[in-house]
Amino acid sequence: MFGIHSMIVPNISNDTRTALLSSVVASVVLVVLSGCSSPTPSVVVQTTSIAAIPAVAPRATVWLFISTDCPICNGYQPELERMRARYSPLAIDFVGVYPEVPLSTQEVADHVRDFAINYPTIIDTDHSLRKRFGVRFVPEVIVTAGGRGAAVDPSTILYRGRIDDQYPERGSRRPSATEHDLENALQAIANGRVPNVTVTTPVGCVLEP
Repeated sequence: MFGIHSMIVPNISNDTRTALLSSVVASVVLVVLSGCSSPTPSVVVQTTSIAAIPAVAPRATVWLFISTDCPICNGYQPELERMRARYSPLAIDFVGVYPEVPLSTQEVADHVRDFAINYPTIIDTDHSLRKRFGVRFVPEVIVTAGGRGAAVDPSTILYRGRIDDQYPERGSRRPSATEHDLENALQAIANGRVPNVTVTTPVGCVLEP
């Protein structure tokens, strides 16, 4: 991500030159660490832009970790479809990921049909996607910069967490959401900006190890 090149600084001592280089190295390490911090349970507000959103399609990919039998997942499907219909034309890609296995292609086909899912879906048979993003719940959303094949590291994750705050905690549900976290993130990305809120706590069905 970062490269440190030799620096030519005229008319200074070796000690001064060493001190300057040490300062540059410390600054680079600080930037790298700030981009690699782990998500925390509370909402994190990002104050500096650390991800580049591509100017060409796809600008971002929304990874929707869902389940065939989690009632919270299924309850959100109309909202997810609404967002897919709105943001897909704005160069934001959507893909559904089924992380619970074993799961047959017929079971997924039935789920897609029954809940009118129009985004493409993947069965995470080897848990590679689940491990890649550290997903522990369904529904949980990961939004990454670029297309599905783009390299993913902490600095390219634009948003992760819940869809909204309709479920403040397990067993509790509001009549309607008051914070539309995923929608807000997608609005920012569609306008070429990194979302203000990049991490929220997902509430849903816990995935088995």
